[in-house]
Amino acid sequence: MDAFKCVMPKVLFGAGCRAELGEEARQWGARVFLAVDPQLRSSGIEAEITKSLTAVSLTVFAFSDIQPDPDCFAVDRAAVVCRQEKCDLVVAVGGGSALDFGKGVAVMAGNPGTAWQYTRRRDHTPLSAGTGTLPILALPSTSGTGSEMTHYAVFFNPELREKSTIVTERIIPRVAIVDPELTYSCPPRLTALTGVDALAHSIEAYINIKTTPFVRLVAMEAIRLVGTWLERAVANGADTEARAWMSWASALAGVAIAHANPTLPHALGQAAGGYLHAPHGASVAACLPAVLRVSVEAAPQDFADIAEALRPGGADLPLSARAVRCAQIVEDLLRRIGAETDLGSLGLTEADIDRVTQIALTGYFTGISLHPKAVDREQIVAIYRRCIEEGAGT
Repeated sequence: MDAFKCVMPKVLFGAGCRAELGEEARQWGARVFLAVDPQLRSSGIEAEITKSLTAVSLTVFAFSDIQPDPDCFAVDRAAVVCRQEKCDLVVAVGGGSALDFGKGVAVMAGNPGTAWQYTRRRDHTPLSAGTGTLPILALPSTSGTGSEMTHYAVFFNPELREKSTIVTERIIPRVAIVDPELTYSCPPRLTALTGVDALAHSIEAYINIKTTPFVRLVAMEAIRLVGTWLERAVANGADTEARAWMSWASALAGVAIAHANPTLPHALGQAAGGYLHAPHGASVAACLPAVLRVSVEAAPQDFADIAEALRPGGADLPLSARAVRCAQIVEDLLRRIGAETDLGSLGLTEADIDRVTQIALTGYFTGISLHPKAVDREQIVAIYRRCIEEGAGT
């Protein structure tokens, strides 16, 4: 059995557990930079979070100028404010964009350079986040990215039309407060797309060629939970049981992907999503079925396992047939929850494919190299083309 390492936040899980934020935060600092999703301001969540922090005598500077797919330059500007306010702790509340934004601020508030210089890419040597990185506490309001559990933070560079990722254990949150009540107001479309992101994380962690028994255990449970509860959460946002299980599935998927690495669906989806400035979940959903279809023969047992976890009932079929079920089951799920999409509808054209392929090879080479089916530039182009053509009905 191969050796492996496990690094995780302290996790508080359960409806209402956000009430414990103040007591947890006071252990890590006195002045809080509160990175809060702007959608949570009008709901009263920001006021509630602020009250929890000030009740234990913490000073709070709230920042909510956070856009979807956070801009790396906006992170740099916010970090200046964080330093000016002498904040020594970041609390990030919201979806993956808010959590990643908070992580970026935590790095840039105490380290030199720019956020983009810390991203992992082939066209530069990333800077390393140092001891000046501020401690982070994370409270997710969606069930998808699992950012509260990971050492990843994804940023968009509008000048390059690309996304890239800061990768460092220094941005693993010290505490992840996973309160399903924060997800209750998440609308159906966003619930669906974030759920697909969690599914992709767990699938990619499971099939990663460097996966471990720990990762496979966690990833398989996340896959099973998504298959059981995502459709219910999309159909009825007030289904508290479905919301709770999806919150847990997302957290588990985050643990899994943090201890493996995203593979080809995320590599291609994020490259296209950055170029198009498309929602992360949608760009991954547009690539996931196509990648699964071309990958089955490289790891048939893994794909058969995934298919059975998502939709039990294929145990009596030959291995090849059980494996082939995987892509169809995922496609069926995407269709039922309204998350079925394609890169053409997101704006990708034939003329864009070479550029987006180069982005994938530059910014997501690690994920490409860890996928069970080895692909070269020509094969990536063919997958992108299929993602466009299938949307056009060809």
